[in-house]
Amino acid sequence: MDLNAQAVADSIQSAASMNIFTMAAKGGPLMIVLLLISFISIIIIIERWLRFRAARKGIGVISMEIIDLVRADQIERAIVVADSNPESPIASVLSRGLKALEVGVEATKQTMHTAAEVEIHKLEKNLGTLSTFAAVAPLIGFLGTVTGMVNVFMKIQATGGGVDISLLAGGIWEALITTIGGLTVGILAILLHNFFVGKIESISSLMDDTINEFIILIGKAK
Repeated sequence: MDLNAQAVADSIQSAASMNIFTMAAKGGPLMIVLLLISFISIIIIIERWLRFRAARKGIGVISMEIIDLVRADQIERAIVVADSNPESPIASVLSRGLKALEVGVEATKQTMHTAAEVEIHKLEKNLGTLSTFAAVAPLIGFLGTVTGMVNVFMKIQATGGGVDISLLAGGIWEALITTIGGLTVGILAILLHNFFVGKIESISSLMDDTINEFIILIGKAK
């Protein structure tokens, strides 16, 4: 094995032996930005996961219990049940509808649809930030790679044009670390963003069905 090949092999072996934190440190200042984005993304994901879990908990059971009470003309009891489940978007929408019954069916329907929009907006909280991170993280990674490559070629120029394979190989893989970091953060962020969007669409559909059932029920009662 010639010296150049040996230098490349040593550089690859050195990279393989590093843990993720050592590699991140080798990626330069932009890796700090990516790590910060990762940290914020994790916080958003955990917070949204807990929120969606609470929103989905007993979602069908609660709405059916409230509607059954309305069928039995136990409006006050239905309001108490709805208000005792503030984490449930459907319960909150039904609570607003029950409290607006005295103003008429159309006004009640409009009130419930407005309340549904408010609840959906609450569920969408911070998802815009997660979507932005999904788009920006790969770009930061590419920027880190470009600046890293510029540094490599500046070092080559400083040596008078003599190409040290070890310097070249080491500089290139260090520059590429930011691309790996950016793509990893971006892919995970967009996958989880789309997962949460799907959950919102599911909850929104359930709310629409519940609102329609509620309006038909009170329409018949009138």
